[in-house]
Amino acid sequence: MSPQRRRSADGRGASDHRRSPARGGGRLRLSSGEFRGRLLRVGKGLRPTEGRVREALFSIWRPALEGCRFLDLFAGSGALALEAEGLGALEVLAVDHRTEDLIHNLDRVGSRAVKALQGSLPEILAQAPAERFDRVFADPPYEFSDYPGLIAAVEPWLAKDGEAAFEHSRRRDLPAAVAGLLRVDRRHYGETSLSFYRHGPAT
Repeated sequence: MSPQRRRSADGRGASDHRRSPARGGGRLRLSSGEFRGRLLRVGKGLRPTEGRVREALFSIWRPALEGCRFLDLFAGSGALALEAEGLGALEVLAVDHRTEDLIHNLDRVGSRAVKALQGSLPEILAQAPAERFDRVFADPPYEFSDYPGLIAAVEPWLAKDGEAAFEHSRRRDLPAAVAGLLRVDRRHYGETSLSFYRHGPAT
């Protein structure tokens, strides 16, 4: 499936938030990069990823963002994708099963580097890309459980010297190694954790 061209849309879609019935739709303000301060539309029934988690992620990755290829999985509203572009990423692919809000926000902000791809995850990752990505971020829905399958699916998409980060509940412990990827770091931000993976020596 090829990336969608950006177009205006008024429908509601998924966001870069874990699903939670306790929250309604609204707005999310970008907190870093060229588009800092811009408001994005998010759909109903979605729980926003905390701003401090996004800021922490980009604080860790910022030295590697300039000119990189960035993959945002479960991208939803496109906040991570747009912040990655605003911090210097050369090419960004944002993937989600619903892209109405994502495409709307790309048009609204005036993105030049982000492309939207609609498809179910992790199934859409079954076909490896022509070129791998330097940084991969995934923030699955609240009810998502197959992290080992997701990590394994990401492996063919990750560049040899790249790094992938998976957001998850602090109460969930992700595997130390999956399909040639090794966990190299884990950071905690309240009830949220980020687990970082890189290729092991044999990959």
